[in-house]
Amino acid sequence: MKEILVNGIPVLIKEREKPPRTIRIRVKAKKYKDMPLRALPPRPKQALKNYVDLGCDPTKKREAAEAAGYSPDNDRSAIRAMNRVLERRPIIKKIEEKCIEKHQIGADEKVAEILVEQLDAIHPLAKGDMTDNLAVLSAAKEINKIRDNYPAKKIDIREMGFHLVFTPSDIEAGKQFKKITEEDEATQNI
Repeated sequence: MKEILVNGIPVLIKEREKPPRTIRIRVKAKKYKDMPLRALPPRPKQALKNYVDLGCDPTKKREAAEAAGYSPDNDRSAIRAMNRVLERRPIIKKIEEKCIEKHQIGADEKVAEILVEQLDAIHPLAKGDMTDNLAVLSAAKEINKIRDNYPAKKIDIREMGFHLVFTPSDIEAGKQFKKITEEDEATQNI
């Protein structure tokens, strides 16, 4: 295998293989379930608003989709569109339900409680009450991740260069300035 550059992109090829002429990069489109609500296109966003206005009744999905501009001719396309829009991260809802069922508090509260308890962790194999520094450090890292308390990964430092062009009169003025400052330093030392 050897590495060559094609249009500025490094490509690995076999020894006797021809290098590709072009490289296609396909960007996967984000699905509705992975998008935040503010990034949804206008029609699905309107369909969600209509669905909420109609009381989140599953029998009124088609009506909400049609009011948002989906085709009323084909019932299945409007309902499929609503199902895709309503598919937004159901695992979060299920985690919350299971946590409330088991611990009688929400998942966020339980995670916060565990992280705070982990800050006072005692090492299980140590003799006496020695703190478990690894557990404390892990808890601190998680708390910092949650609070977004890390500095930026990439700091942009730009260095700029410039050219100075001195004319003969500028050089003469510099010599005079140096002569004056040397005289001032000599009189101050006396």
